[in-house]
Amino acid sequence: MNSSVIPFGLPDTAPELARRFAMIMAGLGALVARRFIRMPHLVGLTLLLWGRLNRAVRRFHRALTVAAKVGAPRVRAVRAAATRVRSAELPRGKGWIVRELGWEAAAYLAQLEALLAEIGTQAAIAASPGAGRVLRPICRMLGMSAAVAPKILPATREISVVASSQPMPAGGLWVPGGAGVEMAPILGSG
Repeated sequence: MNSSVIPFGLPDTAPELARRFAMIMAGLGALVARRFIRMPHLVGLTLLLWGRLNRAVRRFHRALTVAAKVGAPRVRAVRAAATRVRSAELPRGKGWIVRELGWEAAAYLAQLEALLAEIGTQAAIAASPGAGRVLRPICRMLGMSAAVAPKILPATREISVVASSQPMPAGGLWVPGGAGVEMAPILGSG
């Protein structure tokens, strides 16, 4: 019997990095639920923040496991501005969760910093830019320093190198679809 439970409904086949991130977010979510109930000015944000953490875990898992479609145009639904209902929003300041919850939230900040400082995590985020974009708002809410927070790199297209079956001419340059180009000797001054 497996006694460990992966929070937020991640599959058992989820990568170890996604599981560890989910455990940190589940602990932070439990802290938020326990402490925000006692804070009248924050009680309305409990479900909103829990939903944000849950979505972040699912998006992080998806970013690590599903290959991004680079260069594919995004399809966005056209919505009328009048039909959109604005719900309550989370505070936008850097480190607002740690300011409100104190040392307990700082412990989850330290755990996330330790996870992001690992070389394997940095390599996974570099290989999947979408994972870094998921982490950015969480790092901002916790007040993570810019030195530890993941750098968001723009998505790049992979360039594949195709080897030619034609041999390169001696003393010349190979031009795709053409013959070799002769190179003139370089005259030295000595």
